[in-house]
Amino acid sequence: MTQDPLDQALARIVREVPGVAFLTPGFTDRLRTAFQGPQAAARTPSGLRISRSRATGRWEIDVRVVTLSGSRALDVTRATRSAVLTHLLAHHSPGTAGAAVTVTVTGVV
Repeated sequence: MTQDPLDQALARIVREVPGVAFLTPGFTDRLRTAFQGPQAAARTPSGLRISRSRATGRWEIDVRVVTLSGSRALDVTRATRSAVLTHLLAHHSPGTAGAAVTVTVTGVV
């Protein structure tokens, strides 16, 4: 059994959070045509950015989501942040334990 790359695993975790409709589509996703080549599956999911701070070496994870109407944005952002941090602690290297996770709600549907 192979392990999901970090970006794919986090995208899956975020989509499963109650109140999350979907990750915010990026510019290329909005312009995508009906035909998709094999490179589409290899891209980092839109709405998710993972990087390391040059100054501290700390992981920085930026998540952008669209929530479902009837869900409180504050509750969804807290649940999303918690889900990401829990996944990192349980499934990835100890270096990800101090990750800075930012969650932004960009829309409601």
